[in-house]
Amino acid sequence: MGFFRWLFGTKAPRPPPPPPPTAFEPPSFPFTGEIRIRHEDYDRIKTGWWSVTVGAPEEWDGKIAEMEEGIRNNFGRFRTQDGGLVERWNDAAWAAVRSGLVVEKR
Repeated sequence: MGFFRWLFGTKAPRPPPPPPPTAFEPPSFPFTGEIRIRHEDYDRIKTGWWSVTVGAPEEWDGKIAEMEEGIRNNFGRFRTQDGGLVERWNDAAWAAVRSGLVVEKR
């Protein structure tokens, strides 16, 4: 037994991490409800709740793409004082962020 382990004792075992969130998919179409997109690791990266009405899977994909673009515009671009936009996330960083986004239903 090491000195510091003897001195301070051992830590309590960590609880297991929560299961990863599952992305929401509408069970059927047409779908009406409130959804948002949130990053599974970073709680600050999320949209507000959007009221959506979609009639087909293609419309659903378009709405999700629109919400993802909103996240990229809000968090992935920085507006300078002179009004210009600077990319905060390059395409590789955006792909990594996008892979962690999940859809939630209220």
